[in-house]
Amino acid sequence: MSEHSEPDNADSVVDAKAIFALIVIFVVTAVFWVSQQ
Repeated sequence: MSEHSEPDNADSVVDAKAIFALIVIFVVTAVFWVSQQ
């Protein structure tokens, strides 16, 4: 939790990666769940 890094770049990159990761996990989980039905 370092405050010495650049807030704008760091936050935007982390948010983008987090959102992308959540979408990928959701899609993979949905496809896996549907395939198991």
